[in-house]
Amino acid sequence: MHKIFLTLLILTSLGVQSKESRIYKKLNSSEAQVTIKTDEKESIQAAIYTDGIENNQFINDMLMDKNSILSKLKSSIQNENCGKISPVGQLAVDGCGHVTITKEVRTSFGRGGWMSAGGSYTFFVGFTNDGTGRFFDVSHMVSISESAEAQTKSDGTYSGVILKSLTLVKIKRIDENTP
Repeated sequence: MHKIFLTLLILTSLGVQSKESRIYKKLNSSEAQVTIKTDEKESIQAAIYTDGIENNQFINDMLMDKNSILSKLKSSIQNENCGKISPVGQLAVDGCGHVTITKEVRTSFGRGGWMSAGGSYTFFVGFTNDGTGRFFDVSHMVSISESAEAQTKSDGTYSGVILKSLTLVKIKRIDENTP
């Protein structure tokens, strides 16, 4: 009986789930946009799409862009610690160590009714030396933001599209002497 109930629950939830497609587009060295197409339904909440799913892609895009502030930071940290830099997008310098980027953490969230929501994420960047100790020395804090806006038709109802923006907000050097 338990297996039958579980099977029905799974089938029911699969039928209720809406289909969505996400199209990620890099806009420039510090911004990206995601177009999310969903079913048109009254119960939509833009806050559901403030989910951080594209954060890694956004961070990697900035690292691969030699003009981005994050890529320039990576090179600066490598030069400071190794006296040389690796190619764009590569975090390691052979025989010296590598730039380390931590996992991002959501540090704020807000919503403006059903149509809009936003959040910010923070992660840390530093250097890990090669060798037996492999100490991670954090040098910078990076903040990115994510906002989701439901698009509406002329009559004010949901059109089936959520536009999400990702933006590099700031990079702050962490002062070692600050308590």
